[in-house]
Amino acid sequence: MGFLWSVAWRNLWRQRRRSLITAFAMATGVALCMSMVAFTDGMYTDMFEVMVEQQLGHVQVHHPDYPAKGLVFDTLKDRGARLAQIDALPGTVAASPKIVGFALLGGESKSAGGQVVGIDPARDKLVTPLHGRIEEGSYLSVTVGHEMIIGHKLAEDLEVGLGDAVVAVTQATDGSMGNDLYTVVGIYRTGDVAMDNNGAYIHIDDAASLLALQDQAHGISVLTDHADHVEAFAEELRAAVASDTVQVQAWWEASPATAEMMGLRDATVFVMLGIVFTVAAFGVINTMMMSVFERTRELGVLRALGLRPGKLVWLVVFESFFLAALASGIGLIMGGLLDWYTVVHGLDFSASMPDGFSFEGIMLDPVMHGEVRVLGVVAPVIAVFFVSILASLWPAWRAARLQPVTAIRAD
Repeated sequence: MGFLWSVAWRNLWRQRRRSLITAFAMATGVALCMSMVAFTDGMYTDMFEVMVEQQLGHVQVHHPDYPAKGLVFDTLKDRGARLAQIDALPGTVAASPKIVGFALLGGESKSAGGQVVGIDPARDKLVTPLHGRIEEGSYLSVTVGHEMIIGHKLAEDLEVGLGDAVVAVTQATDGSMGNDLYTVVGIYRTGDVAMDNNGAYIHIDDAASLLALQDQAHGISVLTDHADHVEAFAEELRAAVASDTVQVQAWWEASPATAEMMGLRDATVFVMLGIVFTVAAFGVINTMMMSVFERTRELGVLRALGLRPGKLVWLVVFESFFLAALASGIGLIMGGLLDWYTVVHGLDFSASMPDGFSFEGIMLDPVMHGEVRVLGVVAPVIAVFFVSILASLWPAWRAARLQPVTAIRAD
């Protein structure tokens, strides 16, 4: 077998230019696949942060009818007791309640409809990255103070800034007209288009007073210690708190559309691998077939000297293996440089999209950074080796079927 390895390595370099051109073509496919997968992974990580960590949390606790109907009356009672019960579970890292209502929001001269979300500032800091998305001003105070942070687009529509007053008018759950005045202390940009355009956050006790929902919540977002432990934690939480008036859902159950979108992440990897498969297959078949045609007489001599057909198959396969190894090495270097640039510097689309890239209701940053996963590096290399060896079987089969006498007489 060592003889075949040696001959295969020498055969690879008999047509140096052709081998290098094929290897570089395959390496380019590997490098492009690595960089595109890293870029896509970075985009999906940003989307996960906005759609799951910022909006849903790992697990959602709410009234069973609230997800489908979204009625302000479908609330969790005894908010404080529910939170204490959730906090007591070993897997709970943080839990944040919220009250959601719609109101007419008005500045000094303009008004617009908007969504008002009541949050517990201290708890929300542990669950969502909202506090880190304040563009101007500051986050809500821990104590009740009639403060409001508002989406940057809504602030423009209402023509309000820091320190300005915003009035909120809505229908409270007790039938009265809820209205109150809030001071804008912060303007945020989250990437959630709906909340950036029409949303405002206030203290949860202010929201409870506005909507007459004392000690209630429309939902509680819960984080566990790791995203991979969500399913087990959801079952534990469900066993502890679920009832006819309390429903527990993992984030993919609470938002199937979000789960479906996140599922496209791995599908993208397979699309990229398809590119590598195609480039590698054509390259290897072309190179190996040309090699077999050019060495027909030589292969005939080897057969006449007693080399079995199976050994000829291994000879061609080993040659394609070396070609794949060369292509993978070059591709890893090229792809590593592209990944480094994508992760560190990112791709800047600010010239054409100064406000960012909008995708499925998510506004992504105009400078998009990649994220390198092991799968994004290993999969293209495995694909190259697999396809190279698979594509070499046809030329190898042809070489094995050569008749010694006919092959030796070939021109």
